[in-house]
Amino acid sequence: MGKFEPHGARKDFELRVGVAEGTWDRKSFADRLWSDVARIMEVPADRNPGVPNEYGGYQYWFENEDLSVDLYVEEPEPDDGFFGQVPAMLMARSRSETENWEMAEKLYERLVRLGRYRVVAFADNGMPIDANFDIGDDW
Repeated sequence: MGKFEPHGARKDFELRVGVAEGTWDRKSFADRLWSDVARIMEVPADRNPGVPNEYGGYQYWFENEDLSVDLYVEEPEPDDGFFGQVPAMLMARSRSETENWEMAEKLYERLVRLGRYRVVAFADNGMPIDANFDIGDDW
């Protein structure tokens, strides 16, 4: 049984992602993260390049008959506390036999393995499932 499975087979899981080391540059971070997500999920990265949104962030997405993947990257605010460390929101949803928890766990594990990102996974009730850094009690 996977770590995410007890939280619900068809429930949504939100991954929050940030820079593990180095300096923050929203656009280059967003493009690199989307490229890594596309490779992990085996979808074309160039099909939907980052579109600026009304808040100055970037939105990426992909959908077909098997899955949908959404990525939103915002500029972290100084008073965002813990969430300022992980300003990107990533969600993958299954439209096939694969369960949502399997997709979320795959994304989480492979992004963590890359070593470039801080990653936190949340269940649909807002409770953290796993993180590759100390999130403390202020989430």
